[in-house]
Amino acid sequence: MENTIEFKSNDFYLSACILASGIPLKRIEYGDPRSASFIFDDLENKVPQILADHWNKKLLLPTRNLIEAINELKTRLHSGV
Repeated sequence: MENTIEFKSNDFYLSACILASGIPLKRIEYGDPRSASFIFDDLENKVPQILADHWNKKLLLPTRNLIEAINELKTRLHSGV
C-alpha cells in the first residue's frame, strides 16, 4: 500500500504557492459556506521546505505558475470540485 502524506491549508494564497511549486492538490474540504481547506498530496515531504522558503521570503516561483495556480484554485472552489 502506498504511503500518503497529506498537507492541509486553509490559506488560499499559501495553497496557491504550494500548488505552483508542483505539489498536487488532492481535494478540497468544505466547512461552512465561507471556509475551505486545501489538501495536498505531499508524498516527497516537500511542503515544509516550501513553507520555510515562503516565510523567509526565499521561495522563487515562475509568475505564470503562480497565476495558473490561483486561477485553478478559484475555479475549483467555485465549481465545488
